Amino acid sequence: MIGLELTVKIHSQKRMEFLQAFEMSQSNDDLYPERTGLRLFEKVNEANTFLWQEEWKSSEALTLYCQENKFRAMIGAINILGELIHHNQVIFEEELTNG
Repeated sequence: MIGLELTVKIHSQKRMEFLQAFEMSQSNDDLYPERTGLRLFEKVNEANTFLWQEEWKSSEALTLYCQENKFRAMIGAINILGELIHHNQVIFEEELTNG
């Protein structure tokens, strides 16, 4: 499985707008059946710094998504609401179970 990780620092006065944008992304799950996970984490020791993490079934699906206008608009919104600190594609290994 492949994933996308975005680390973002949001202006404190724009926090609610950012969280609403994330919720809108979650509500679009029907549009992206290849996306298997979408999570948002906030850094404990750094207010308004978030890790946006998505999991995708294939690198092809993720590549197509990153080329879409919706993805580019989201990145644009992040840059208006704060700053994109880090953007990375990651590979998630399947969890092995004993037995």
